[in-house]
Amino acid sequence: MGNRKLNSVELVPIKIPRKNKPFDLFNTIKNISLRVLDGDILIISSKFVSMSEGALVHLRDVTPSHRAKNLASQFRMDEKFVEVVLKESDTIVSGIPGFLLSIHDGILAPNAGIDKSNVPPGTVIIYPRNPYGSAEKLRKQFLGELNLNVGIVISDSRLMPLRIGTIGVAIGVAGLEPVEDDRGRKDLFGKRLRFTYRSVADSLATMGVALMGESNESIPIVIARGFKVTFSRRLLSSRDTTVSYSNDLYFSSKLLIKATNTKNTEF
Repeated sequence: MGNRKLNSVELVPIKIPRKNKPFDLFNTIKNISLRVLDGDILIISSKFVSMSEGALVHLRDVTPSHRAKNLASQFRMDEKFVEVVLKESDTIVSGIPGFLLSIHDGILAPNAGIDKSNVPPGTVIIYPRNPYGSAEKLRKQFLGELNLNVGIVISDSRLMPLRIGTIGVAIGVAGLEPVEDDRGRKDLFGKRLRFTYRSVADSLATMGVALMGESNESIPIVIARGFKVTFSRRLLSSRDTTVSYSNDLYFSSKLLIKATNTKNTEF
C-alpha cells in the first residue's frame, strides 16, 4: 500500500467495557460497532494489550530482594512493587520518592512502565513481553482475516523532562514506518535540514493518549484516519525507534546521572 494523501484527518475514540482477565484482542476490536477501514491506524493502549495477554502481576506472590528493600526504603515505595520494577528494568537511572527512573527496552520510563491504576486491587500490570510482536500479530490478523492493511501503534503515556503532564510514546509498532527521515529536505527558507527525524509513531501515540485519558474513560483504542504515513510490512523492533545512550541528547549531557546496570545499581 502506498503513501496516503493528506486531505482530512480524523481521530475516533473507541470505548470498550473494562477487562479484568485475558481476552482475544483481535476479535474484541473486530466486533466493535465502528468498522475498521483499509488504511486505518489503530492506536491501542499498552495496558489493554497487556491485559489481553494476561500480564498482571499479583504482588502477594512477589518476594522482594535485598536491593528492592533498600530502594523501597530510600524512595518510600512498596518493596514488592520495587522488586517488580527491578525485574522489568534493563537499567535503573535514578529515583525520587515514589518512582524509580528506569529504562525498559530502550524507553525511559518511571517504574519501567509498570502501573497500579486501572487494574484489580493487589495487582500491577507490566508491558507486553514483546510489544512489537504483538503489534505485528494484530496487523497480520487484520490482513489475513479481513484483507485490511492497517497500521498498529501500541501506546503508553509518558512524562517529558521539565514538563508537566503526560504525552504518548509508542512501545510497539507494525504496518507503518515509525520514523521519517527529513534530512536533506529544505525548510521554508531553502536551508537543508541536517539532523531532523520525525517520530511518526510517537506523534500518533500522543494523539491517542490525549483522547484515551488517564483515569476511568475506558477508551483503550483510538482509530486514526487520513494521516499521511508510509505504510510498510517491514518487521519492526525497538531498534527502529531508539538511540544509544552515547547518541542521546539527555544522556550524553554531563549534567545527568550516568546510567548504571540494575545488577550493580547503588544509590
